[in-house]
Amino acid sequence: MDLDETDRALVNALLEDSRASTQDLAAKAGVAIDVAERRIESLEDAGVIEGYTVRVDYDALGYDVTGLVRLQIDGPPDPVGESLGTYPWIRAVYEVTGADDFVVLGTFRDTDDMHESVAELLSETSIRSITVDVALNVVTEFEPAPIEDR
Repeated sequence: MDLDETDRALVNALLEDSRASTQDLAAKAGVAIDVAERRIESLEDAGVIEGYTVRVDYDALGYDVTGLVRLQIDGPPDPVGESLGTYPWIRAVYEVTGADDFVVLGTFRDTDDMHESVAELLSETSIRSITVDVALNVVTEFEPAPIEDR
């Protein structure tokens, strides 16, 4: 879907604050409220806006360790990808190119929790290799990128 200036302004306003009122969104986009409502509904219908969510600070909940788990597998990736979605410590799963087949982002209470949780993956018969990198510091995370005209 091609976005015009109004669509981009509305999406960017929602990226800044997904809880903003339609009135505030319309003001930021410089359009009438009914125009903003119609445009947002069209963007939702087209799948550009997939939903509205909450960002959780896992550190505040006691999950002090973030791990990047790299997996090499034997066999097709689909069953492994589906299985990875069932582990509660996993926050994101990416199928990737290169030496690894998947990169998984996980949060853990401590390194013992990380070790136990990642060790559960060993029960997956198609996982050939697991490498874990521990994030030392969060530089930036899940920051929305503004939609630009390209």
